Amino acid sequence: MKNKNVVYMVLFAVLMVVLFAPLVQQKFRVFDVKKLDGATVEVEEPALSFDNYKDGSFQRQLESYVATHFGFHEPIIRFYNQYLLLFRKTYAADVAIGKEKWLYGKNSVLDHYGQLSRSYADNDAALEQKFQKDLQRLKKVQDQLAARGTHLFVLICPSKDEVYPEHLPSHGQYVKRDGLRAIDYYPRAFAENGINHINVCQWFRQIKDTVSYPLFPKRGMHWSNLACAHASDSIIRYMEHLTGINAPNIKIGPAYPDDMRNPDGDLEQNLNLAWGMVPAEQNYYADIEVVPDSTASRLRLITMGDSFFWNMCYTLPMDDIFETYYYWYYFNTIFYDPNHNNVSQINLMEELDWADVVMISLSATQLYDINHGLLSQALARLSSTNPSQFDDILLSIKRQMETNEEWYESLKQKAAQKGKTLEEVMDEDARYVYGQNPEKYLMEAVLGQIKQAMRNDASWLQALGEKAAQQGKSLEQVMDEDALYVFNQDPEKYLE
Repeated sequence: MKNKNVVYMVLFAVLMVVLFAPLVQQKFRVFDVKKLDGATVEVEEPALSFDNYKDGSFQRQLESYVATHFGFHEPIIRFYNQYLLLFRKTYAADVAIGKEKWLYGKNSVLDHYGQLSRSYADNDAALEQKFQKDLQRLKKVQDQLAARGTHLFVLICPSKDEVYPEHLPSHGQYVKRDGLRAIDYYPRAFAENGINHINVCQWFRQIKDTVSYPLFPKRGMHWSNLACAHASDSIIRYMEHLTGINAPNIKIGPAYPDDMRNPDGDLEQNLNLAWGMVPAEQNYYADIEVVPDSTASRLRLITMGDSFFWNMCYTLPMDDIFETYYYWYYFNTIFYDPNHNNVSQINLMEELDWADVVMISLSATQLYDINHGLLSQALARLSSTNPSQFDDILLSIKRQMETNEEWYESLKQKAAQKGKTLEEVMDEDARYVYGQNPEKYLMEAVLGQIKQAMRNDASWLQALGEKAAQQGKSLEQVMDEDALYVFNQDPEKYLE
């Protein structure tokens, strides 16, 4: 009997620990647990009020908060994910589990099976029309930049599904659909239309059975660091060919196996497992250095692209190869630029004119939007304004003169000194001001036209007001953002 009581007491104690340990951990964070990898949305603890309790919003917000903040949330999720892996399942939004435990980015699998294209157009005819329009923009920007001494080219990064299709998942939702894909369209179109480009994806398909190292890690989304290093040697030589500049050469040492380095195992990290996949994967690496050459000149590089460029930054001695290598991530966030962290802060034409090379670096899934706003905005700044736009811009500058008391008084004095009318001096100075930064005033004029169209359309304006309320922004902020989006979709329409 006594032994039974001891057993019951132990079971009761275990039950209490199971019940209350998460509560204690939630409140006091006694144990430091590893955070989950990947993108997360922070949910704030709601404040109770009579109104939100009455309408039920407090209960819903509290449920969302508790679901992501209960004690030991992270390790419990990791153990559950480890269990799901036994059945080749995962709730990771961006990971697909293939054959023989190969991992793929979900979008690359969808693209391989012809399903991703429908996110960009309803049918192949509309998709091809989009491709053709972006191709025309690319050609215009490439040629106009070349005339100004800046060389633009497209780097088609390798895609894991294209290089290693034999390990792709072939069950469930992944059913092959015939149709147009960006990775099939653009390489041919680039060659036919004289677009500067280097197709690493095609090259990797050709060499995958002859190289002694993996071009992609089994559990990573991006090209392996060693494969990236060998490809980068050719990419630098291509930059050298375009610019005529003797760029530094890199020397790649012998390959050696080692534990996975960032970002070679990024897809496995996104699975958020308790102890990882078995067996643990190794990859091959090499030491890389720049060959001493007193005649070599470091290039000024701007890269607009997706995450594949990170591998070059992690792998190469970038500071020894490039004078600068600004990274415009999806033409939004800027990395490796000490003066700017977002493209909204830059003078686009100053940056493009200053660079030796502009590289648009995209993998297969991102080629669907080769523009990403860069081509549209560059085209606007490179194109001449039509007369009506120019007159509107001058009028806008003159209004700024009139509302600035100090500026207006200086113009009066200038007119008296030169024996000219005030209107003549204002017109001359407005043209001078425009000439100092024409792209700025062109964009302001174009976006102003779009915003005026918004104001003139009652239903459009109402929809923007509702969007502003949902996002917690002012109407003017939302109008600015949507005007830029509308312009990026069809810049030629506003530059005619």
